[in-house]
Amino acid sequence: MSTSESGARRSAAERPGWASAAALFTLLAATAAGEPLAVLDGQAAGGPADRMMVRFLLDQIARQTTRHREEMLARRDPEGIRRWQTEMRNWFEAAIGGLPDRDTPLQARVTGTVEQDGYRVEKVLLESQPGVYVTAALFLPDAARHQGPYSAVLIACGHSAGGKAEDEYQRGAALLALEGIAALLFDPIDQGERHQLRNQQGRPLVQGTEAHNLLGVGSILLGTNPSRFMIHDARRCLDYLESRPDIDGDRLAMAGNSGGGTQTTLVMGIEDRLRAAAPACFITDFGHWLALVEKRGDVPGDAEQNVAGQLAAGLDHWGFLTLRAPMPVLVCAATRDFFPIAGTRRSVEVARAVFERLGHPDRIDLVETDAEHGWQQPLREATATWMLRWLCDQNRAVREPRGLRVLSDREIRVTPTGEVLDLAGARSTYDLNAELMTRLRKERQAAWAARGRGAMLGEVRRVTGIRPLAELPAAEPRHVGSEQRPGYRIDRLVIEPEPGIVLPAVSFVPPGDVTAVTLWLDDRGKAHPEAVAAIERRVAAGEAVLAVDLRGLGETRSRDNPWYNPRNGRDAATVALAWMLGRSTVAMRAEDVLVVARVARGLASAGPPVNLVARGGQAAVPALHAAALERGVFGTVDLAGGPESFEEIVAAPLASDQFVHTVHAALTVYDLPLLRQALMFLE
Repeated sequence: MSTSESGARRSAAERPGWASAAALFTLLAATAAGEPLAVLDGQAAGGPADRMMVRFLLDQIARQTTRHREEMLARRDPEGIRRWQTEMRNWFEAAIGGLPDRDTPLQARVTGTVEQDGYRVEKVLLESQPGVYVTAALFLPDAARHQGPYSAVLIACGHSAGGKAEDEYQRGAALLALEGIAALLFDPIDQGERHQLRNQQGRPLVQGTEAHNLLGVGSILLGTNPSRFMIHDARRCLDYLESRPDIDGDRLAMAGNSGGGTQTTLVMGIEDRLRAAAPACFITDFGHWLALVEKRGDVPGDAEQNVAGQLAAGLDHWGFLTLRAPMPVLVCAATRDFFPIAGTRRSVEVARAVFERLGHPDRIDLVETDAEHGWQQPLREATATWMLRWLCDQNRAVREPRGLRVLSDREIRVTPTGEVLDLAGARSTYDLNAELMTRLRKERQAAWAARGRGAMLGEVRRVTGIRPLAELPAAEPRHVGSEQRPGYRIDRLVIEPEPGIVLPAVSFVPPGDVTAVTLWLDDRGKAHPEAVAAIERRVAAGEAVLAVDLRGLGETRSRDNPWYNPRNGRDAATVALAWMLGRSTVAMRAEDVLVVARVARGLASAGPPVNLVARGGQAAVPALHAAALERGVFGTVDLAGGPESFEEIVAAPLASDQFVHTVHAALTVYDLPLLRQALMFLE
């Protein structure tokens, strides 16, 4: 991204040869010697500087989750609980971008049948949307032993490469079929036969959690979530079950483990056709789950498990358990799972209180097995027992027989090649996102033309949450040291834009009256040698410069927090935490820019507009937002680095370090070129 200086020609101070050679040598030598103008001495806001952002966000999360849990426990009136259920279901569907229509033809067909001892498996291909193929295996009871029409359980697979071909998922489906319950086991996107990104040889480039997170980055900008695709796939699978004469459409349920537990949790909260559900090895609570960031370094979850703003809205895991209470829900858990069992127990405790107030305490239960993550045999048996109880009115314990034979990958394969994208007319989720992006572009262009820049910049404020400068608290810089250098003075400053966040800054002040001030931002840190050299040239020409590390940059740069996928960048965990709180790193840093611009203005006696320079995308993208929304604060504006557009990010899912630039639903209102145009127009 590049935005030229507006308002005047480049200052002579920017041209080589104007800096004091001695002073420049001093600064560069200090940087090379390992003294990069440090301000914080490794500590910030009560702890290590490189954990500042994690501490800040986890503190907010702890307060939010505690408050929402207490509010739910305080609801004792069933009518009040039902109002909350309706409000939260509506909020959730809007937060993921709404759900696609279910009125398109399923085009379902059975591509093969495999007879097993006590049941048979039909290989099913259907279209959840035109050209979006779903591969599934329907495990049907033996008609000689069990009379139809059968109740049915939809089984969602976890984050396994093989999807429906995996051993434990086939065993769970077979166990249900042996007990007289049909089970439809389907592949999620990017697993089994449904890889969405492939190379020229047709082999998957990514799969599972990594693939879901790559899809998630672009989806954020479109105002959606990968869960939107997964929920819709599951609902169309339920449509398929309803369409079969051998299935009782009034007795449907859902179960799944790990990522399948996630899908079950999401679907059961909004799908009224389900009579029961059993999510396994997923349910915990956000207080325990996200606290693992301190121990693991990344957010323990992927894109479909995290929804924009859900922590602020109050939709914790116990919330999903109660969205359709008193529908029967069995939570299956492994005590040595990486999903904290303490959080599982707390979520079930909260949910049980809600079920009790609705008069059905027997419809929520927790089963635990002392094991690691996985749909272990005791959890499969408990799931089958639960489904017999609530779908078939049979109260008896189920035991899995020994010697169950599972199908090989080839035996359970639905498509000729094992990849749905090889089918004629096939479309990927990236194709669907591209189509949505094109539609949103047309809508944006029409809105900016019809409503004008002023009104649409107001919409930018709304979607980003960036507050006007007048509403931001004044930040009085704290001086922590000064030193005189040949031809100017350096002051080390600490600026606090909000409690829990400190921004290390260094002001470069020439002697005499200061008539021009520049705010210098660099995502490599304020003391990067190239930044120092450019700052020196300005100072030599009599200009004061305030160089600042925005939150999470420079001295407060986070440790490696890759969020399951190194492509998402080392800042990904903090970006995700903020996103779930309904904030964005871009917006928080844009407000930092405005706060420190006010500080920079105070360096000159006349208080002139502040010239703005930002280098590198993590500084330039927030600076562009700040300057476009508060053009009067700034004189010249010089931005370089980062993406040319948000659309560029959506169209290049394999690009690295793009997650940090995202703003949820930005493309429903604006793109970066529109901000640049507004910046020039408002000059």
